[in-house]
Amino acid sequence: MTQQTQQTTLDGVWVPALPPVRTSDGHILEWDRERIVQQILNETKLVETFYGYTGATVEQAREIAAEVEERILALHLTALSGPLIREIMNITLLEHGLVQYRNVCTRVGTPVYDAHLIDVGRGFEAHDNANLQENAETSHKKKADKISKEQYLLQLPPTIADHHLAGDIHIHDLEYFGTRPFCQDWDLRYFLYYGLMPDGNGTKASVAGPAKRAEVAVLHAVKALGSAQTNFAGGQGYYNFLTFLAPFVEGVPYDEIKQLMQMFVYEMTQMMVARGGQLVFSSVQLSPGVPTLWKDKPCVYKGKVWDGEQAPLRTYSEFEREVRLLFLALMEVMMEGDAWGKPFSFPKPEISVEPDFMQEDEGFNATHPDLPTYQQLYLKSFELASKFGTPYYDNQMPAYRGAGKGISCYQCCAYQFSTLAEEDSGFDDKLIFKDGMHFSMGSWQVISVNCPRAAYNAEGDDSRLFAELKALMDRAVEAFKIKRRWMNLIRTNGRMPFAMQRPKDPNTGERGAVAVDLESLVYTIGIVGVNEMVQHHVGTELHQSREAFALAIRAMTEMELYAKELSRRHHMTIALARTPAETTGQRFAVADLIDRRYRAHAMKVIKGNLPDALARIGTTHDLPIYYTNGTHVAPGADVPLPKRMEVEHVFFPIVDGGNIFHIWLGEARPDPRGLMDMAMKLCKSTQVGYFAFTRDLTVTLKQYREQKPGKKSIKKPATPSGMVDSRGTI
Repeated sequence: MTQQTQQTTLDGVWVPALPPVRTSDGHILEWDRERIVQQILNETKLVETFYGYTGATVEQAREIAAEVEERILALHLTALSGPLIREIMNITLLEHGLVQYRNVCTRVGTPVYDAHLIDVGRGFEAHDNANLQENAETSHKKKADKISKEQYLLQLPPTIADHHLAGDIHIHDLEYFGTRPFCQDWDLRYFLYYGLMPDGNGTKASVAGPAKRAEVAVLHAVKALGSAQTNFAGGQGYYNFLTFLAPFVEGVPYDEIKQLMQMFVYEMTQMMVARGGQLVFSSVQLSPGVPTLWKDKPCVYKGKVWDGEQAPLRTYSEFEREVRLLFLALMEVMMEGDAWGKPFSFPKPEISVEPDFMQEDEGFNATHPDLPTYQQLYLKSFELASKFGTPYYDNQMPAYRGAGKGISCYQCCAYQFSTLAEEDSGFDDKLIFKDGMHFSMGSWQVISVNCPRAAYNAEGDDSRLFAELKALMDRAVEAFKIKRRWMNLIRTNGRMPFAMQRPKDPNTGERGAVAVDLESLVYTIGIVGVNEMVQHHVGTELHQSREAFALAIRAMTEMELYAKELSRRHHMTIALARTPAETTGQRFAVADLIDRRYRAHAMKVIKGNLPDALARIGTTHDLPIYYTNGTHVAPGADVPLPKRMEVEHVFFPIVDGGNIFHIWLGEARPDPRGLMDMAMKLCKSTQVGYFAFTRDLTVTLKQYREQKPGKKSIKKPATPSGMVDSRGTI
């Protein structure tokens, strides 16, 4: 098209020139129809990437551009902006039936009013994450989240996006769907051998060699988890944390060990550096001694494998003293709380209950009478549980957990990961850190399915119920396959540098092993509302009849077997899990209540304040209703603890991707020894793989500010506003 100062041409007819265009990237340019042509050609290539379709042809692009120009001329505008031109172009694409082109050519963003509400702490997902605080960085994250979620729903095939929007499935951490894996459990030996490269490639941040001193090792452990937040959407943790750290504190006095653990905890709870300026969501797996699996393995620390070649042979069995004192110190630090007496929210201490520590090492105890025994250390953890409800318990006693035969841990609230010797050809090499080989466990993505809706659609037919559940799993797998394809693009473009780092080997000078084995990450299907599913299907809740209980077991078994079939069919490891998805339980319930197809069914089984929800329906989606999470008995059910345990423990071996059993303590502070006796009986006689004692703690900022110096007691305020449990869940 010929550019003129005062006029331009439209299909051979001279017309007044269009005004200059204010572009979205901050410039003022003269009108040029060819820019629209090139925009359409460039941007519609994305349908090839995302949908496998063909982008626009030159002829299509020119036709659309000419029509856009004609429409703008007819408006007689005195000013033009890039966003306005794009809006008109997208309307034109829709009118031509080019919906897929419109989806990749549209803008993502938010109305100014909505952005303002985010700035002042209201509006979009204001209460969605109890770990975020009120600050400007949180506002920035919320705006980015809103834009990213809109973008990924547009990039997904419309059918999958609609399944999410309609409440059939829920894509967790949708804001990170296109850029990050979910969570990761790290092998601390990796950083103790290679040192720390926070940016993953050494170009932006300084690179530290392997730690030589204990305090540096602790700081590297802290900063590695913080750095990993840039590449992952969920929690970060260390398994077997104390054993791997122990060589650094060999012979160190207890008061110095305690100071190191205090430094570790404070660093983890004062670094407001994670996504949106929050604390790093972190966990550490803790054993009261050196597990048998690791006793004869060479230590990895100070940049060497102490295997008799790189350094004199030293094994982890030599550091039993250090592990016990580290465990004791960490418990005591957490028991004391911070300077105001508040509990530490991170890292989550995950106490490993293992067969190795059910019997005392009498020989070691006799020669080290000054050291705490296994039972004394476990008791310390229950003192902490009684006071603050802080620890989680990782029960590796049941045979299905494979303790002693592999690496197994829980992470990020309730996700279980394991690597068994018979399933991993490199297992033995990873144990001895041969050529940098190490353990890497985590999840690519979590997608939960609406189990009650499957029951509504099944209309009382068992076979149809199982088919509906499997259909929901199929939809989740469709999204997983897209995630895998998109993440290959991210990996190819070097957008996961921390996870994909290959540091210089401190001994050979060659590039070392990659930090995360992405191919080993699992895809997690979460289950929500099993209790309400069986309640609708057979008329009773999970705990109320044998029929409901048996149906739940059958349904979960069908889903677990189907997950294995899907894993084989699609060459990806798919795990079934109870997701820590309280907001998802609410979202599914709200979705079913506002959908006229399901409302009558949902009203009969939904938990929470249904009358209030019905009164407010249509004004907000933040309604006080929910479905019971996972395979749990309804939280409000009047069911004694033994009965609740009898029902819920059966599902742990079936739901292999993770589950949790809650023991609610209210505001009471029970006897720690009584808690321990009950917990050890639970570990030895049930299938519960993961559990926690949850305290209700009522706190206010005012009470802390008014505390007298040195006083650390937590007073109960007059009104229970702001109830928060010990895990920060609202």
